[in-house]
Amino acid sequence: MRLKIMLGGLALACAFVANLGFFYKYRGANAVAKVDVRHPLRSVKALFSSRWFALGMIVATASWGLHVVALALAPMSVIQVALAAGIPLVLTNQYVLSVMVTTLVLLVLNISWNFVLGVAGVWNFGQLAIYALGGYGAGIIMLHTALPPWLAVLAGGLVGTFAAVLLAFPTLRLYGIYTSLLTFAFAVVIQYVIVNDGSGLTGGTFGLPIVTGLYSSLSLAASARAYFWTVLAVVVASTILLAAVGRSRLGIALRGLRDAPAYAAARGVSPMRYRVIAFAVSGFLAGIAGGLYVSYNQSISPSAMGLTPMSIDVTMLVIGGLGTATGPIIGTILLAIVQTSLVSHPGAELTILGIFLLVVVVFVPDGLAGLAARHWRRISAWAAEDDQSGEAAGPAEAAEIPEGSPDPNVA
Repeated sequence: MRLKIMLGGLALACAFVANLGFFYKYRGANAVAKVDVRHPLRSVKALFSSRWFALGMIVATASWGLHVVALALAPMSVIQVALAAGIPLVLTNQYVLSVMVTTLVLLVLNISWNFVLGVAGVWNFGQLAIYALGGYGAGIIMLHTALPPWLAVLAGGLVGTFAAVLLAFPTLRLYGIYTSLLTFAFAVVIQYVIVNDGSGLTGGTFGLPIVTGLYSSLSLAASARAYFWTVLAVVVASTILLAAVGRSRLGIALRGLRDAPAYAAARGVSPMRYRVIAFAVSGFLAGIAGGLYVSYNQSISPSAMGLTPMSIDVTMLVIGGLGTATGPIIGTILLAIVQTSLVSHPGAELTILGIFLLVVVVFVPDGLAGLAARHWRRISAWAAEDDQSGEAAGPAEAAEIPEGSPDPNVA
């Protein structure tokens, strides 16, 4: 418990320091005007009175709370998720809230992609095509049927599952670079079919027309808050579900096939069976993400599955940490902040992301989540050594105090 409290305080202190920059960015000149080095107490009061600083603290602590979910510290994580759910009640800037909703939808996609790419070890570059098929499927159902939008989103998940399983069978018969080439070709073919659709079903290059979303009857501000809470619930549920699957027999089998396929097969693990299941689970979550995307944006176009978004999504996974429960969360949030900060410098965005990727691959090959996990293990080992030394000292101290008879066989 002391270790958890210490790490929690450390995380909040880091969040405090990190959000000084967040406060400066979104308050601009007003922040500079309010900070006076001659009156530090007045400056601190002005800093804490800013709702942007409070928002930054909530975002940082919520991200840390999701990290705590993966570390199975459930009582603390509930508080952090509750803080994250309170963001729409504090935030009034609709643009920032829209960016957060889009980031959460992208986070669902990256969580699904991390399961098949990082946990199962299959280099599937067709995940964006599955995501787009789920979005198009949900959007077409919303346009041409009377089904409720939430059923259309679930149907998008089923479309993603079907497409993923269909892709899995030929993909899993190949190895190495050929797996990547086949899945990438699948994505290119799907994009080509959607763009050149002559029936008008997909809308071609322009995408689907305006569809009725989950909360179209609400006002703009109310619908944005509702979408934030909905997608946040999907993110939390997906994280907990896949973290539980990672500790189950399925997750152990998938990691065995990833790290030692010959040994896992010799132990009776069927590569085809378990990896098809991984494709199905990943495809369902990707389809749900696509359905949420088309519901929130009320449209979807082929640009959602191009080479550029695929490169950015893979960069998020690699920087966060492939095969970890918190890697997609860390990578997606970090790169979303970088992208939003560089929105006025489109030429520099991919360059900086490429530098980030190069630094992580060279110096932190297991990602930021892996780096954090290594430090966590060191701190845990240090704390365990302290507890063991205390337990070893206890009997020695007790032995120095004579009680009863000096004969150990007599009470």
